Amino acid sequence: MSDEQTTGVPFEPEDPAEERLWQAMGDLPGSDPSRRLRDRFYQDLEAASIPSTSEKLRRWLGFSGNAGWVTAAASLIIGVLVGQWAMEPRGTDQQALESLQAQVDILNRNLILDRLESDSPSKRLRGVIDAVGVVETDNEVTRALLRRAIDDSVPSVRSAAIDALGPQLTTPSVGDELMSLLEAAESPLVQLALVDLVLRHGSGSQVRQLLRLAEENRLHPDLVDHVLSSVMRDRA
Repeated sequence: MSDEQTTGVPFEPEDPAEERLWQAMGDLPGSDPSRRLRDRFYQDLEAASIPSTSEKLRRWLGFSGNAGWVTAAASLIIGVLVGQWAMEPRGTDQQALESLQAQVDILNRNLILDRLESDSPSKRLRGVIDAVGVVETDNEVTRALLRRAIDDSVPSVRSAAIDALGPQLTTPSVGDELMSLLEAAESPLVQLALVDLVLRHGSGSQVRQLLRLAEENRLHPDLVDHVLSSVMRDRA
């Protein structure tokens, strides 16, 4: 082990005068900071931790986090389309506006379909929520929702997809799938979503099928009582 004594200098200066200056600074007496200085330090520290206006705006627009690139891309495309529309002659305003709306609708539809097929349950749930506004007019979105209602591994996503398909319950291609799902469902949460869907939107034959399942005790016990009391109340 070396017997060389350290000087306290943070580096090895080449100039002996500079070394003596650093040594002299290390020998200066020190004292605790004043209360005023400490208060000022913590005030500055707190101010530095508050997001700036630009950061707040960036978060509000969705440009932070994992989905930020999606929002940014959508905003960029919409911005370009708006710019193109603004440069068109005024005689074609209505046509340009319709074209812009069509492009935005396509973009929104693609985002919904991407979310419905995402590996993330939270993104799939967001896709289900966004799909509610277009499910009645878009067959591809309806089929994607039906896959989520039948095959999704997360009960809450299945339940939300079932509820979103409510307006399509009387459509044979959708209604038959959902009623088959009700007969096979084991999760009380999924059963509850399907039961409420049939009671609110179902046809007469679907309600009778639901009543038969209840009478045969093929539903959760609490749901059996719920179905029987609801059907009897409606018939009264």
